[in-house]
Amino acid sequence: MAISLAPADRQPPHRGRMMSGGLRHAYSGASNFDRNIMMWQPGLRSADAEVLRDAAKLRARARDLVRNHPYARQCVRISRLGVIGRKLRYSCRPDHRFLGIDFEEAVRWGQEWERVWESYAHGIGFHIDAGRRLTFTQLMGLAHDCEYVDGESLITAEWDPDRKWKTCFQAVDVDRLSNPHGLPDTIYRKGGIELGDLGEPVAYWIRNAHPGDAALLGAHHFTWSRVARETAWGRPIVLHTYEVLRAGQTRGVTEFASVIRDMKMGREYTETALAAAVLQASYAAVLVSQQNYRDALEIIAASPPDKAKSVADLALENLEAAIAYHEEAQIRFNGVQVPILFPGEDLKLLTPGQSATSLDDFQKHATKSYAAGTGTDPISISQDYSDVNYSSAKMAVAANYRSYETRRERLISAIAMPMVAAVFEEAVFSGAFPLPKGISPADFYDARDALIRGTFITQGAPMLDPVKERQAQQMGYQLGVETLQSIAAEQGEDYLDILDQQQREQMERQTRGLPPVDPRLMPAADAPPANPDEPKKAG
Repeated sequence: MAISLAPADRQPPHRGRMMSGGLRHAYSGASNFDRNIMMWQPGLRSADAEVLRDAAKLRARARDLVRNHPYARQCVRISRLGVIGRKLRYSCRPDHRFLGIDFEEAVRWGQEWERVWESYAHGIGFHIDAGRRLTFTQLMGLAHDCEYVDGESLITAEWDPDRKWKTCFQAVDVDRLSNPHGLPDTIYRKGGIELGDLGEPVAYWIRNAHPGDAALLGAHHFTWSRVARETAWGRPIVLHTYEVLRAGQTRGVTEFASVIRDMKMGREYTETALAAAVLQASYAAVLVSQQNYRDALEIIAASPPDKAKSVADLALENLEAAIAYHEEAQIRFNGVQVPILFPGEDLKLLTPGQSATSLDDFQKHATKSYAAGTGTDPISISQDYSDVNYSSAKMAVAANYRSYETRRERLISAIAMPMVAAVFEEAVFSGAFPLPKGISPADFYDARDALIRGTFITQGAPMLDPVKERQAQQMGYQLGVETLQSIAAEQGEDYLDILDQQQREQMERQTRGLPPVDPRLMPAADAPPANPDEPKKAG
């Protein structure tokens, strides 16, 4: 049955109800009427639409900051120290369960492969670097700096038949990764990366020279090479890493993206404050005469008309007399001339401007902003420990080393372990290194990941209170929540090497008739060594 509405029921809703229900936003942050944000209308674009358009300009500005801004350079330096450290040491721990071999055999084989890798990666011949200038740790440090400053790092695996180790690696400037001849991006090629049907990288278009060297290299500069991501059998060729912030992101963006503007303006403010401080340190000496020109005119008027002189004549005579007086008054004290002023003159020192008292406060606030944007520690950036206590320093170190560990794991997964895989493939198939017992070359590619399974270790966070932190490690070890391997890894050491060294030292002590040392013994934290000069308390 149809229901008819009365004319009164067909009236439009009240304007107030439309504003409260239909036009007013549920979230204040989406309001189009708030005066503070009504002009803030960012567009919705894909990750590549945002990154590929602005990445080159951001890279150029970030590099300029690192070259000229001390805080920007310090951000890169302390991040590299935390992520890479003094040395990245490979620790191979084969998955013996997956491989179906004994644990002892897996440990023995893994230690042997570590020695082979160490000789190749950190040998004096620099065989790992195609340019033969860098060790593995230095090459990884360069990869870290590129990813941090440029937003991404690019390394290619090369094959040099004239070397003892044919496999070597070449660091490539990410500016060279681009579409050939400046062609526009397509669904299957973005930012110089050729993509597959599922969006996976298939190949990389690398310019044969840097775009900034066009005037030096001639026609060779305008050619590109298509480099496949890997061979048909899975050997890695192009190692490309960046922090993925959004789905569908093809290229990376610099870590300085959120602080470039602040750092640039902060640098200009600092330079202005320093210039003001220089002016504040300078002064001007001014001679002030007490002679009154009105009195001079009265003197002129009182003189006979035929002898009256003009004001200019009197001023010139006055100046000549002053100069003659100062030239004759050569009074010195201890070899330094004492200034003698002309009668009626006074010496005043003028200082321009005001002192830049707010520079220190500004820098303290600015470093916090820089550290938050770059994932570093404001204390380490400013190198100012005047207002730092133990608790805040410990918390800052712990928080920042979590970010360092995350970045290190990304570099290890995307660059370091593929390097190990490529070198391991050459070592096995060239006959230089045997597989474990029970693993045949036919099973190599199925067993490769399990064979080279492991990680790279470096020193952990510095100990602010070694006694307390060692005691905490001992408690964790006794409770079973920590192992000697994890404790040693925090120091950048391999626990097996530590055990071997302890065994040697125990044997040497026994040979010399010395009592054994138990490394587990540790004095209590609340029992400091007794002071013989301190008087004993009664009772």
